[in-house]
Amino acid sequence: MEFDLQLQGEDLLRMGNGNKAVKYVNELPWKGGTEDNPDYECLRAELRKMAPPNGRAVLFFRSKCGCPVAKLEGWGPKRGRRHKKSLAVTGGGERR
Repeated sequence: MEFDLQLQGEDLLRMGNGNKAVKYVNELPWKGGTEDNPDYECLRAELRKMAPPNGRAVLFFRSKCGCPVAKLEGWGPKRGRRHKKSLAVTGGGERR
């Protein structure tokens, strides 16, 4: 069996199913039938290391003709959003 690796960044994933590449990956079945297959956890851990922040690394399993038959994906680390500090409104008196 042949395979192919694709890294998808945050900008590409924000477009959602409107993007052909994201829709294509989302429609493929998981390798092993379920996401929680323990046989693939080691491989998924390596994919997580390669994935960009807020993105994913997708491993495609291809048949001899080159058609993808399944996928295995690992999501990258979540980059936290910046929170703006709210300005505290104090009492109406003047400061001296």
